[in-house]
Amino acid sequence: MKQLRIGIDIHSIGSNKGGNETYYRELLKGLVKIHSEHSFFLYHTSPTISQPIDDNFSLEQLSPAHPILRIPFAIPRRARLDQLDLFHAQFIVPPFLKCKTVTTIPDIAYERYPQFFPVHQRAWLKVLVRESAKRADHIITVSEYSKKELIQTYGIHEEKITVTYEGAGSEFAPLDREKAKEAVARSYRITGDFILYLGRLQARKNLIRLVNAYALIRKAGFAHKLVLAGQEDSLFRPVLARIQELNLCNDIFLPGYVEAANVPYFYNAAEVFVYPSIYEGFGLPVTEAMACGTPVVTSWGSSLGEVAGDAAVLVDPLDEVSIAEALKKVLAEPNLRQQLREAGLRRSRRFSFENAARQTVGVYERLMSGETAGLSTRDLRMESRACL
Repeated sequence: MKQLRIGIDIHSIGSNKGGNETYYRELLKGLVKIHSEHSFFLYHTSPTISQPIDDNFSLEQLSPAHPILRIPFAIPRRARLDQLDLFHAQFIVPPFLKCKTVTTIPDIAYERYPQFFPVHQRAWLKVLVRESAKRADHIITVSEYSKKELIQTYGIHEEKITVTYEGAGSEFAPLDREKAKEAVARSYRITGDFILYLGRLQARKNLIRLVNAYALIRKAGFAHKLVLAGQEDSLFRPVLARIQELNLCNDIFLPGYVEAANVPYFYNAAEVFVYPSIYEGFGLPVTEAMACGTPVVTSWGSSLGEVAGDAAVLVDPLDEVSIAEALKKVLAEPNLRQQLREAGLRRSRRFSFENAARQTVGVYERLMSGETAGLSTRDLRMESRACL
């Protein structure tokens, strides 16, 4: 295999927008670790992004940054100047490219739950991502569940999709719990025992039901606070209204976006991590919490059961009583919390962005060798599950 010239759209890095940013940031770290011989051109829009410490990587700031101009004009122009063999897109493959194309589509939540997205956003995604999925030479997604969704919804052939599981970064590890609580108290003025949710504050994360479940927990006599950490996103105002309606403003903390360096402290300080999302392509916070040894309560359905396995308590996300009962059980039983800590640590070690990076480079190489995804369905499943 000759040395390839590969462009990667990393515009989400620096956006403070959760999963997509984490995916590309950690993928780059994985690519650096595996020491691929290929040349990587990293197309970004953030003036503060730092250069990976490797001679095979070069940063290229795109202008204009707005997607209406960046996707159809700035990226194809840079791709021609850089003489790319292959371009790796985020969701939308730009038109006019003369090279092979790969896109990562982690989920299609806007298709399954359009009510959780602003009208203009879901209309844009429904048209452009569907067309991009059909036009791309290959698709990477992050769970077998998402792969099935792409096949059923967009009619994509199975052999055109590769699953590469995400994983928690090395910074997510068990820490001294008291020191973690002190760090959270010092920086965010959150004291005492608390239940943690961490992620985007958006409608599909099911936060109104979580707030209702928390009210039931308080009525049952538990004094724990609830921390909803993350950047406020679409359709979050009803959650704020519900918190006020239930008179829980003094018991529920909203610290906003948490800087990456502080996220492990939150996981380690929490009594339990709860992630009752209705729909996920992967659910990276679940893996991060498990890697920190934090007991996890999360949803069955979508990809979360696939990721958590038997290392979490799974609940019906549409039933706030189910959520409340699971949280009460974990909070009340020290032995169960210890079992979940140990199981979570074991489970989290099976996921790795280094492995995802190797699989991603494998996709590039197979595509350029003319194998058109190259592997049988059975082989693809075996490769994607190598970390499980």
